[in-house]
Amino acid sequence: MSKSAIHTHATRWGRDVLFNLAGLLTATIAIVLWSIGSIVSFVMAITYVGLFAALGTLLAMRWLARVERRRAAIVLGEPIEERYRPLSEEPRSYAARLHELIGEGSTWRDFAWAAGWGWIGPMTAGLAVGLWAGVAGMVAMPAWYWALPDGDFAIDTFPLALATTAVGLLLVPVCGWLVRAITATEIAAMRFVLRPRGEVASTPAPVPATGPPLGPPFELHVSLALLAGLVVTIIWIATGGYFWPVWVWFGLAVTVSLHAIAVRAWAARRDRERSFRVKVEFCALIAGYGWVIWALTGFGYLWPIWPMLGMGTALALRALVLYGDRLPWVDRRKLVQRVDVLTRTRQGALDVQAAELRRIERDLHDGAQARLVALTMNLGRAEERLADQPEAAALVRAAREDASLAIAELRDLARGIAPPILADRGLKAAIEALARRSAIGVTIDADPDRRPLPVVETAAYFVVAESLTNVAKHADGAPAHVSVTLDGDDTLVLEIADEGPGGADPAGSGLTGLRSRVEALDGTLSVTSPPGGGTTVRAQLPCGR
Repeated sequence: MSKSAIHTHATRWGRDVLFNLAGLLTATIAIVLWSIGSIVSFVMAITYVGLFAALGTLLAMRWLARVERRRAAIVLGEPIEERYRPLSEEPRSYAARLHELIGEGSTWRDFAWAAGWGWIGPMTAGLAVGLWAGVAGMVAMPAWYWALPDGDFAIDTFPLALATTAVGLLLVPVCGWLVRAITATEIAAMRFVLRPRGEVASTPAPVPATGPPLGPPFELHVSLALLAGLVVTIIWIATGGYFWPVWVWFGLAVTVSLHAIAVRAWAARRDRERSFRVKVEFCALIAGYGWVIWALTGFGYLWPIWPMLGMGTALALRALVLYGDRLPWVDRRKLVQRVDVLTRTRQGALDVQAAELRRIERDLHDGAQARLVALTMNLGRAEERLADQPEAAALVRAAREDASLAIAELRDLARGIAPPILADRGLKAAIEALARRSAIGVTIDADPDRRPLPVVETAAYFVVAESLTNVAKHADGAPAHVSVTLDGDDTLVLEIADEGPGGADPAGSGLTGLRSRVEALDGTLSVTSPPGGGTTVRAQLPCGR
């Protein structure tokens, strides 16, 4: 690890320690202010003392929340933003001031944070500080191991102390990341509770008809529930006996959780999927209540499974209605249907393409090529008549030669599209014509009992033509054999074998082009070419639609 990385981690871990040390102090202040203020306000609620205590408690909670936002700057580099509605500067009664504070949502978030941090903060911040204290004690063990009491696992020698130091040094990064995780959790909770929600107006805005449901703020509900639970717990501490406040805490948790579900359900009422997720959360909550009651009543018969079964069945039926079109087998059926449609449309497109290419070939053969032949003949006659004018005759002769070259190029182009003999007499005759023109000896075994589709016939012709061209180029004049058979009624099988040196590359450009042409028709093409054993090209083309 580089020096800069070590310095970065050390700085971050130092800030985490300072953040949690400050957290221990603020948690102690929070629990004292929150407990004393809440109890005095609750007990003396019917007197002016309760009014003053409530007002002072809320203002103290606001002050503590501001301190907490600034404590977050130790880690974040800047404090968490705060936004309060400005308190009225007009002389007002204490009751009006209290009402103004109670009507602001941020007041209850501050109150809730003080309550939660007051109870949880000493544990989380203490754990973070304690981890570093333990690691520091292990690292410094040689300086104080002699003060440890004797026992079975006592560190009573200097070598053992040095070993403990080594272990402590190894635990430094582990401790740093654990404390980093604790700090990140605390910061996330602090941001969630203390971040502003847009309280800028001097008076509460009226709730629109389409807004959240009317009722007490959720933060107020949580705060009152915590206060009630604390009061009954203090009463139990004073009276002793069976821990009956567990039922009070359970009832308070039920009301708070149902309030939270109601808020989420109201927000998701126009979204079917979000509304379904809220229903799942509600059923999970009810199931959890059942298991808690079952545990608190001494276990016994496993009755919570029945309401879970009923709610699970209802949710499953609702999920089928909502997500039925997304089930895997439904998607698979749609995919099969789509593939079938694409196969039919592709076959039709290939048939149209083959018919169009053959039409172009006929037009070239019967139209442009015939006219060029006539032009060549006319130019020949004109050359004869200009025998006494050598210069003019030379120009006509050049034009006739160019026309002859154009005829040859058109013939090659027409043959590359589809030779006329293929359309007129079929695949066997076209292959025999290829064999006659070939520079090598070619034997043919081709006698299909019926003609395949035009697009398949054209592809088969070009496989044979390209394969024979490759044999002529690379097989040193070795003879070749062409076999064409129909395997059943739906597969045309071609085999072009030669007795050349072999070693053909199946990934070569020529064979790759043939493979692409064959695979476009859902066919297969394989090449067998062992060195010294000749080359065999085998193509299978489906003839059915």
